[in-house]
Amino acid sequence: MSMRFIKILSLVFFYMLCFCGTIYGQVEESEVLDSLKGKSYRYLYHQYKKNVEDTMSSVMYLTAFLDKAILENNKINQSIALNDLSYYAKNREDKFHLIKQSLYESNSVDSLSSIPAYNNLGQYYQDYYDHNLAIDQFLKVYQLSKKANDKEYEGLALTNIANVKSDIGNHKEALVLYKKCFDLKKSQGIAITSISLSLAQSFMFNKEHDSATYYYNLVIDKIREESPYYLSLADINEGINLYHKGDRTQSKLLLEKGSSLIERKYLNSLYYLKYYIRATYYLGKINEPIDKELAMSYYEKVDSLQTRTTIILPEIRDTYMLLKGYYEKENKYSKHLYAINKLLEFDSIVSVKNITTTNKLNAEFDTPELLKEKEKLILQLENKNKNLSLKFVYLVLFIIIILALLIFQFRRNKVYKKRFEAILIDLDNTPKAPIKVDPSKTDQQLHIDPKVVATVLDKLEVFESKNGFLKKTVTVTSLARKLATNTKYLSKIINTYKGKSFISYINDLRIEYILKELQINTVLQRYTILGIAKEIGFNSADSFSSAFKKKTGISPSFYIKKIKNTKKETITH
Repeated sequence: MSMRFIKILSLVFFYMLCFCGTIYGQVEESEVLDSLKGKSYRYLYHQYKKNVEDTMSSVMYLTAFLDKAILENNKINQSIALNDLSYYAKNREDKFHLIKQSLYESNSVDSLSSIPAYNNLGQYYQDYYDHNLAIDQFLKVYQLSKKANDKEYEGLALTNIANVKSDIGNHKEALVLYKKCFDLKKSQGIAITSISLSLAQSFMFNKEHDSATYYYNLVIDKIREESPYYLSLADINEGINLYHKGDRTQSKLLLEKGSSLIERKYLNSLYYLKYYIRATYYLGKINEPIDKELAMSYYEKVDSLQTRTTIILPEIRDTYMLLKGYYEKENKYSKHLYAINKLLEFDSIVSVKNITTTNKLNAEFDTPELLKEKEKLILQLENKNKNLSLKFVYLVLFIIIILALLIFQFRRNKVYKKRFEAILIDLDNTPKAPIKVDPSKTDQQLHIDPKVVATVLDKLEVFESKNGFLKKTVTVTSLARKLATNTKYLSKIINTYKGKSFISYINDLRIEYILKELQINTVLQRYTILGIAKEIGFNSADSFSSAFKKKTGISPSFYIKKIKNTKKETITH
């Protein structure tokens, strides 16, 4: 694209946005531009930032900034101006074109200068629910910012990826990223206002409501003093959080306050509109028990807002369920049918967007393999017979699944029972004879003096007889020191004569010990799995259960249950 065309584009864009208003009604376009020609980049950009909420003034200063950059062939400043102008574009196509042109200019100089434009493009795709492409851009921002050691954009990239995860309901994964970003910003001395609000919201989604309130309180005073831009968001977030905590009175106050702030200033922003819709929905929830009509008016407002925008918030699905039930009860047939159709439409859209996003996140950020997209399922409620058939199919599938689970459980129990019986037989056998040193094996495989091997094996016998393996602190290093040898010799001898690694050797000794102990120790039988694990040196129930199943082929809970049953049967007989 030629410089001349870019200049024409910027001027046309400027005329469309700036000179239609009355504020500049008496001023000729050329005179305004001429008056800014001699100004510095710093002055023009500062004036733009100073008037960022005034569309006409902002675009005027950005256009002058762009014209100066074009005349001086300053690619980086052209990119900055084009990227910032995109925020004021009136339609999707213009916005996309400006961002792409910004990328073209910055990449022609240095890809690291393209970080803001890639971030903006990611947000553009996210706004239109193309999360596949959004993730592509945010990953570029993350990679480039790490390369440039730009901690602010690195944190922003993590936040944006977390936002995508949150949008599709992966709230636990999102919370991990929000925490990481918070720590990053705090360590770098970067403002934590925005990330604190994101953390508060994420904790709320994860039902950790006290933590959500903590992060709200952490920054709310500063927001009131310095960042009114975030005040409505903060109040709505905490209002929803308080609703879930059961404080509906305070929740209502914050939701109404936050909503009024958005209505006055930010309702044209898709970002703020999300919060406004959520606040309206929860005001309906709060009023439902006390004023059904008022609650339904809030839900109808949610539907109206939802219909006029591309925003999809899965949590407000309940709106259509409640409207459907209300219209059905009031015999409002046309509205009842409308609510059903809206519910079907909502479900199909949410399903498609979630499937696409999950695949991209797992493929590009979480897992090494690409998950295939699932087909969307649109429920049809027009034909009652079809509905009955569908329910019947679901019922049959449910029965089949239950039967399959029962068969699986039966077969597994049968296998477990055989393994249990084999364990009991093995435990009744006489102790194994001491291991004898094989000189040829010692010389050819270990390259260790046979006398040393014999000494170590004898000491291992003593170690086993005294149950030294039950100590939680036993390691290959500590045991080698105890046996007066080195870790290399000890590992080789255990591998060769015990046929296993050191860790497997210790774990197997512990399992063999507990198998016998559980047979005779009724007190130990009443311990939890974690309690038993701690008794024999394991750090966790999971590590113990894993070692137990590896050694025996059955779970410890099954073994204990069978031991108890065996005792009862013996007493009965």
